[in-house]
Amino acid sequence: MQTLGAPMDQPSKMENLQFAQGILRELRQKAEADGEKLLTYLIDMAYLEASDRIRAHWIGSHENENRRAKG
Repeated sequence: MQTLGAPMDQPSKMENLQFAQGILRELRQKAEADGEKLLTYLIDMAYLEASDRIRAHWIGSHENENRRAKG
């Protein structure tokens, strides 16, 4: 039998975004410490994009919960 969606042992979209955000934060700190201004900027843009997607996913999931609660 085939199931839809990711298997239970695979991370969720939110977990993947949070992981990427954490790695990007670390990379940004290392690039900045090495004086790599352009690389720091580019990594920072990727970090901000991951943060925006996390925020949008969080807001979307909470809006759905509120709709269900109102019923």
